[in-house]
Amino acid sequence: MEGPRLPPSATFHESEDDKSDDPPSAWHRPTSSLSALPSQDPPPQHWRNHSLNLSPILDTPTRSLPPPHSIPELETYVVHVPRDQVYWTPPPEHAKYVEERRNNPEKNKRNGCSKSLMWFFIFLIFFGFIIGAITLILHFVFNPTLPVFAVERLTVKPSNIEITLRAENPTSNMGVSYMMKNNGVVSLTYKNKSLGRGKFPKMSQAASGSDNVNVRLNGSTKSAVMPPRGSKQPVSLVLMMELKADYEAGPVKRNKEVVVTCDVKVKGLLDAKKVEIVSENCESEFKN
Repeated sequence: MEGPRLPPSATFHESEDDKSDDPPSAWHRPTSSLSALPSQDPPPQHWRNHSLNLSPILDTPTRSLPPPHSIPELETYVVHVPRDQVYWTPPPEHAKYVEERRNNPEKNKRNGCSKSLMWFFIFLIFFGFIIGAITLILHFVFNPTLPVFAVERLTVKPSNIEITLRAENPTSNMGVSYMMKNNGVVSLTYKNKSLGRGKFPKMSQAASGSDNVNVRLNGSTKSAVMPPRGSKQPVSLVLMMELKADYEAGPVKRNKEVVVTCDVKVKGLLDAKKVEIVSENCESEFKN
């Protein structure tokens, strides 16, 4: 609702230059000269019944704003998209490559053959490397050691000579089996003269095993010129054996040929049945 309109003098102030000599108009009469406004009667009852009642609104106290800390903070959400739903458009260079391969089937066939050969050779090289590594490991792990022989006793009989040998297998992880080599022989000589010949009996030994073996030689001391009876001079004899040694440890097998040479010095070869062994020395050697 607007208030009473003010006269122009209340809103506009004229400067000294703009004032005119004309007398003031009727608008500048003082308010006391205005006649009193007629009194207004109260509105009818039916107007008051349908009028807006603003008193409850005016009487209601003004609600204060919520404090700043009650304002909800902004939250961050991470959305995971499944990988199979992420679509990607390949570049046009891929389409050109596919078209070239589709238009040149012979070139594709040659490339396929060359790749197959390349992978085949790579497989052969890898397989050869594996076989070589396994062989090298087996060579160092399962490496037979030379057997050790020693002459324990020598007995002379009218028609043969018996020799007792001590055989040891120093290989700790492989057993061994001894047998005569093809066309092999065990011989006992004196000054390059044969005193007896025979065969080595077949014998098996465990790893790090030690056993005695008796070797019988057919022959006698009469075939050689020996020192006279009663001589205390030692007699030097040579015992030679050519054996075949088969080493085995599970599926691993190693075949060796062993040559054993023993230098034996004895006394009383002609006087007593049991000959005294003064010294002996046996050496073994692998031929392969």
